[in-house]
Amino acid sequence: MRLTFAPILAALAVLLLSACGGSDAEPASSPTSSPRPLRPLTVEMKVVETPAPPAAETPPPEVFVEAYHHHEGPPAIVSSEPEAGPAAPAAPAAPPLPDRPIAELLHPPPYTVFVDAGHGALDSGAGNGDLAEKDVNVDVATRLAPLLGASGYNVYLSRWGDYTLTPFPANTYENRRDEIQARVDVANSVHADILVSIHHNGGPKSARGLEVYYNPNRSFGQYNWTLADLTRQGVVNHIRSAGYDVPDRGVKNDAGVCCNPANPHSWILGTNDGFRPSTMPGIIGEAMFVSNDFEAQQLWRPEMRQAIAEGYKAGVDAYFGWLLPQVPPPPPPTPEPTPPPTPAPTATPTDTPAPTPPPPSSTPSPAPSTTPSPAGGTSTPSARRLPGPSPGSN
Repeated sequence: MRLTFAPILAALAVLLLSACGGSDAEPASSPTSSPRPLRPLTVEMKVVETPAPPAAETPPPEVFVEAYHHHEGPPAIVSSEPEAGPAAPAAPAAPPLPDRPIAELLHPPPYTVFVDAGHGALDSGAGNGDLAEKDVNVDVATRLAPLLGASGYNVYLSRWGDYTLTPFPANTYENRRDEIQARVDVANSVHADILVSIHHNGGPKSARGLEVYYNPNRSFGQYNWTLADLTRQGVVNHIRSAGYDVPDRGVKNDAGVCCNPANPHSWILGTNDGFRPSTMPGIIGEAMFVSNDFEAQQLWRPEMRQAIAEGYKAGVDAYFGWLLPQVPPPPPPTPEPTPPPTPAPTATPTDTPAPTPPPPSSTPSPAPSTTPSPAGGTSTPSARRLPGPSPGSN
């Protein structure tokens, strides 16, 4: 019997089509149908808020540390040597000289101004490329000095060029401290009425603006603040008049310029252990940031340096204008005592009677001579012949 395979092949074809999903049924959506399934967007979705960048270009002033601190001393001295036990107690430091009484500050002109051009020689201060703070400081100081002198002030400068008052073989903590001590000593020796220390700031490149430091913890702290605030106003106004709208960072306590806990204030304005303090109101001016590229370009301009010097001059004038009405008027002159009148001498009475004048004579007195007698004597001097012909020669 011969078998026919056609029906068998047709049945197999129908079975294969059903197994391979050839029908119109919707395939199942099993999570294991794909090795990397897509994650549903609604599962554990969170909204993350990105903080907006700060609107102001200049960060808050308190973020930055003023550049002047770098010659005030190291922040800490950490030794790698093992501890040798407790150290012997140190000898007590000599107490600082007492502040000069306020009354000595209140006197009429002329006034004496000590101008300190910060840094110098190996101590360059802040820098930006070829621009060194020490050079800008002395340039502004030597522009300020003739302005003050022309107005009648006595002016002393800590330096006129790139040098120091003390030996300065290396830029060390001790040498910087000794140099500032020498400058303070000069200011005290000339009996300056105020001390103006000219600096320019350093810090992050984004930092810019002007700030003035003062010490509130002196007996003349109010004078320090007034000088600082009036100088701030003067320098800000003159910089802006020169074409740059400099940010005003305000007046600040000079305790912030020092990173050494042993020195609560700057050397030049404070009273620190073993340091002879200044004895007059003073300030540290920081007109702009050398470290900021834009402000460094401003400081290259001679007209900008001149404007800064004129701003300091305006601040000094305003300070003494504020001070002068407080000067007590001089006391009225004390009249000389009038000596008592000297009594006239009284003749001593005697028992001898006064002589009786003789009776007048009947003989007439001779006529008085018409020849005048020379004054002061009875003898007639010989005649002095004048040049010319003798009498009767005609």
